[in-house]
Amino acid sequence: MQKFAFKHFTHTIGDIQGSIPTFLNRKVVLNGWIDGNPRKISSKLVFAAFRDFNGDFTQLTAKGSEITKILRGLKPEDVLSVSGTVNSKRQRRGSNNNGAKEWELVVDNIEILNKSSEIATQLDSLKKTPSQYPPEYRYLQLRSPVYQNALKMRSKAAHIARSVFESMNFVEIETPLLFKSTPEGAKEFLVPTRRKGLFYALPQSPQQYKQMLMASGFKGYYQIAKCFRDEDLRSDRQPEFTQIDMEMSFAKSQDVQHVVQKLLKAIWKGIRGLPLYRIDPAKDGYLLEIEEAEDFPKLNYMEALTKYGIDKPDLRSTLYIQDVSQYFNGMPLKRSDFAVTEACVLKGALKLQKPSRELFIPENYSMRRPYVFKIRDEGELKSWARALPNGSNVSISDLNKKLGLEVGDIIAISDRQAFPYESPTPLGRFRQIAMINFPNSWRRHVIGSSDPTTRDIFVASWLVNFPLFSPTEGKIIDGYPEYDFSKLESTHHPFTMVKLEDYDLLDKEPLKAKGDHYDLVVNGVEVGGGSRRVHDAKLQQFIFSNILKIDNYPALFGHLLRALSSGCPPHAGLAIGFDRMCSMLLGSSTIRDVVAFPKTQTGTDPVVESPSNIPDKTLALYGISVRK
Repeated sequence: MQKFAFKHFTHTIGDIQGSIPTFLNRKVVLNGWIDGNPRKISSKLVFAAFRDFNGDFTQLTAKGSEITKILRGLKPEDVLSVSGTVNSKRQRRGSNNNGAKEWELVVDNIEILNKSSEIATQLDSLKKTPSQYPPEYRYLQLRSPVYQNALKMRSKAAHIARSVFESMNFVEIETPLLFKSTPEGAKEFLVPTRRKGLFYALPQSPQQYKQMLMASGFKGYYQIAKCFRDEDLRSDRQPEFTQIDMEMSFAKSQDVQHVVQKLLKAIWKGIRGLPLYRIDPAKDGYLLEIEEAEDFPKLNYMEALTKYGIDKPDLRSTLYIQDVSQYFNGMPLKRSDFAVTEACVLKGALKLQKPSRELFIPENYSMRRPYVFKIRDEGELKSWARALPNGSNVSISDLNKKLGLEVGDIIAISDRQAFPYESPTPLGRFRQIAMINFPNSWRRHVIGSSDPTTRDIFVASWLVNFPLFSPTEGKIIDGYPEYDFSKLESTHHPFTMVKLEDYDLLDKEPLKAKGDHYDLVVNGVEVGGGSRRVHDAKLQQFIFSNILKIDNYPALFGHLLRALSSGCPPHAGLAIGFDRMCSMLLGSSTIRDVVAFPKTQTGTDPVVESPSNIPDKTLALYGISVRK
C-alpha cells in the first residue's frame, strides 16, 4: 500500500536551490528518481544523486545503519518519495561554482514508489550520451534533462505564439482531422470507414478548412495544428507534424507578413534572447540587427536561384554563384536547354584545416554533381577547365581573371536552365555542402557586436515572386530532369493567387505568371510559407480546369468553390513548420529532438510498435482485404 499512499512533495529541488539559507535545517519532502548507483562510503554513510521532475539534482545523504541499507539497495531510476533535513554541504576543493552554496538532503525516510526495470538500470550508462538510447525506450530517454528542456522550450514557443495571436484578436479554431482526399502535392494517409468504399483522408494541412473559415466571416484564425503526409522521411520530416497555422480575411500578403514578423521576433527573443539579422545593404559582407518595427528583407525567387542556387538560401555566407556563360563561346556544357554555365569559388579552401572531401562525393548531390576542381598549383590554375566537356572552347586566363581564381582555391562549374525549376541547382547544393564543412569561412560579420558563433546568428528573409506554376518533371536522363511543359502543376498549391501585374498571363502564358506566394527563410531553412489566396470562385475554377486540367475538380473541391461563391472576402495566410522552427531554436539538426515520440526513418513508432498488422476479421468490417 505504501507506493499508493505516498508522501507528496513539499518543495522542488529548484525551490530549495533558489533560497538555500531559508531552507537550512528545515524538513522537506522531495519526489523523484535515483540518478545513478548510490555510493557506499561506509556501513553508516551512503550518498546518492537524486533528480526531480524538473530535471534538477541534489545529493541524498543517509547516515545510520537502517537508512543506509535502504539507500544502498536502490538502483538507477527507482522512483522515490524522500523526507529529510536540508543541510549545508562542504564545498569541494577546486569547485567552480562562483561561491554559490551547496546543499544536501540528510534523509530520515525513504518511500519506494516503484522499482525500475532491469533495462532502465542497464541504460543508465547512456545518460552522458542520451541520443544513443534505443528508440523503443523513448520514455526513459525523455527523463534526460536535455530532452526535458527541449520539450519545455517547445511548450514555451507555443505559449508565445498563442500570446501574440491573442494580442491581435485572432481566434483559435480547431479544424477536423477527418478530411477528404484531395490533391495538394503530397501522398495522403487514408482512413477506412465501415461504409464500404468510403474513406476519410488525414489533412496535409488545414488549408481548405481555414479558407472556408474566412468565408464564415472570421477576421483572423490561428491553430497549432497536426498535419499528416505519407512521404519519404528525413531528419526534418515526419509523417505527422505540427504547424502554426493562420489566415486573415480582407488581407493582402504584407498584412500576413507583418503578423508573422511580430511572431518570429517574439519567439526568438523569448526563447533565445537573440535578435534576427539582415544583410547590410551598404556593406554586403556584414549583418545588421532587424529592428523591432522593421520588415524582413525580400529576396526574389530568380535572384535566389541565380546567386545562391536555391529558393531557401542561407544568407550567413558571402558565397555567390556567378554566370560565366560568356566565357564558353555560347557553347553549353552538355545540353542546349541548360544554356547557363555558372561557377562558385571557395577562396583559400585548400589552405583551411577542414577537409574538403565531401564536396567531391556524388552521393551528396541530389542528381548530378558539378565539376569540382582543386587548384593546387600554377599548372592546375592554367589547365583546370580543359577537363570540362567543352573545355577547348574556354579562355581559361580570362575566366580566371573574372573569378579571381588563385592557387589554393576550389572551383565548381555547372549548368542550369535560363529559368531554373531545379532547387537546389548543382551549385546550390555545392554551396550548402561548403557551408556545412567550412562553417566559419566566408561568413558575414555582425555590425556592432563581437562575432557570435554561427549557431547564434539567425538571418531572416522573405522569398517572393515564385513562379505560380511549374512544368511537370519527368524522367531523369544523365542527371538532367526532363520537363513536360504541356502539363503544369502548382508551385505552391492550387489555391495561390496570381500577382496582379501578371493576371493577364493566366490565359495564354501561365508559366510566366508569378504567384503572390511568400516563404519565410531563416539560415537556409524554410520556416514557413504562405500566400494570398484565390477568393473568386470563377478564377479558382479556371485554374482547376484550364491550367491544372483537373477533370474531377467539382467532386474534389466543390465544397471550396461553393464557399468562395458565397461572398468570400479576399484573404491570405501562412503556416510555420513548428517542429522545424523548434529544432532550429534548440540548435539541433533533427526535429526528432523536439518531438516527444517521433517516428523512425521508416515511419514506425518503436515505442508502441506501430503501424501494426490488423486481423483479417477486423479488415472485413471495412470491406478491405490485403493481398498476400
